[in-house]
Parts: sequence; structure tokens; C-alpha cells
Amino acid sequence: MRATATPSYAAFGLTVRSDLDLPELPRRDGSAGEQADVTITVGEVGRPEVARADEGTIEYVGPDEYYLTFEVVDVAVRDGREIVVAPKGDVPNEILRHVVLGPAFNHLLHQRGHFVLHASVVDVDGSAVAFLGESGQGKTTTAMAFLLDGYRVLSDDVATIAFGDDGAAVRGGYPAIKLDPAVVDRFDVPVGEPRGISDARERHFHPLPYEQPSEPVRLERVYVLEDGKRFEVAGFSPEMRMMKLIENTYTAGLLSDDATAVSNFGQCAKLAAAVDVKRLRRPRDLEGVPRLVERVIGDLEDTC
Repeated sequence: MRATATPSYAAFGLTVRSDLDLPELPRRDGSAGEQADVTITVGEVGRPEVARADEGTIEYVGPDEYYLTFEVVDVAVRDGREIVVAPKGDVPNEILRHVVLGPAFNHLLHQRGHFVLHASVVDVDGSAVAFLGESGQGKTTTAMAFLLDGYRVLSDDVATIAFGDDGAAVRGGYPAIKLDPAVVDRFDVPVGEPRGISDARERHFHPLPYEQPSEPVRLERVYVLEDGKRFEVAGFSPEMRMMKLIENTYTAGLLSDDATAVSNFGQCAKLAAAVDVKRLRRPRDLEGVPRLVERVIGDLEDTC
């Protein structure tokens, strides 16, 4: 670990020192000699030729060394402690931040042993409720629906799961949610103004009006989002619970590695045994946002 300058940032219970400005993260005052858990630097990635490509954008060298390739930037993620960003030309800072705080940091969390799901999470009366789904399925919109109804958003698009004596719990993520400003204005979403934005992105990180909890929040329920003509909540068979969790593991592209696959299978099995996993079908209609919250709250109350 390397010595940090002050101030540094905080994310997922970790201290972060970054060459990039990260306005989405809370600043953290530290001493001059303090060490950071994670460093983010801008420089050459130095990808080795032995890297094996997985799922098109991930190159795998070993469990502690990944390389992510995008149209505008290459990223190295090493040892659960280091992210190196190599922009391809003059890339807006906001685009780099979305890569770093999205796929790069999520793979780093995986290297640190976190169980990472592709999900948004809200706090309902002191318990976490997670919404899983592939990109574009409406995880953030669902989280926004709960925010509009007065509930807290614990994380947007990524959930890190911890297991303890009381079962599964979710660590709070970044205190921000990615939304289209037009949607924010249309629904008067209670969020702050995004900072350092670029016209190249439609959605921006909008600050949430509160800090994230310092301790993990017990996970009560997992819903898998699906399209449907009407609102419907239904259970899965034990086998399908496992399949849905595996499909929505954030690092699914790394599951061809035997050790990763075994570890991921075990974590999914543990979660499936600890928490009920259900299907949530709903129309893809923004006007139906209030009804979605009512349906989920009703289901939670019915099974208490």
C-alpha cells in the first residue's frame, strides 16, 4: 500500500487515493502519512501478451490481475489495491469516472473477496432490498421509484454482499445515482446537481441527499426484474434461484476461471439459502413507478 496525500476519498469502507477528481465520492480527511486501501492513477497500462480475453472487454491474467478494454480507455486492475487508467486521446473526465467507479472498481472489489452482484439496492424500514437485472432492465429506475417515495438508495447498479452470523447484508455504495437530467426534472427527484459533466453522456451521477451507512444493512429480499404486461411477483425454484444469482454476478465474464467459478457458486448458494429470491415482472412505463413501489412493499409485508 502507498502513502496518501490528504484529502482522500471513501468508498465501500475503503480509503481511495486518486489522480482523477471523483466528486461522486465523499472526501475523507486523513493524515499525511496515512496509507490508502486503493490507489487510482493515470498512466500506461502495460498489458502483458499472456492475457486471455473473456467476454470481449476483460482480459484475465490471474485472479489478481485483470485488464479492461473499452473504446476510449484501457484499465488495469491489480491485487485489489490498484487501478491504472490509460485514456485513448482526450477523454472527458466524466467518462473516465464512469469506467473507474463502475466496471473497474467492481472488479477490484471482486479481487478483494467481495461478492458483487449487478443490482441496485434500497433500504426499506432498516432492511435492504435488491433488484437484479442485466443492463437496461431498469435497476436504477426502480431505485429511483423508491427514492421518490422517501426510501434510501443504498447502491446503484452494484451490490456488494457480506455474510455474517445474522445472514447476508449489503454494504452501502457511492452516495450517488445515475439518472438522465430530463427524468430528474420530470419527476422532481430529490437529488443534487451532477458535477463535472460531459455532453457525451446522457446519464450523470446525481448526489444523494444523505451519507451511506457505515455498517452493512441486512438483506431481506432479492427481486429479479423482468418485463411484463402487468405487475406480478412470483417465486423461483431453488435451482432457478441459483441460476438467476449466477447470471447477475457482476464478474460473470471471469467464471471460465475454475477458482473464480467455484468461489462464485459457493457464494450464490449461500445467498440463495439465506434470502428469498423472487421474480418481479412489471410494465416498462415510467408512469407506473408508484405502483411498482406499492407492489414490492405489499409483497414484503405479506411475507413478514
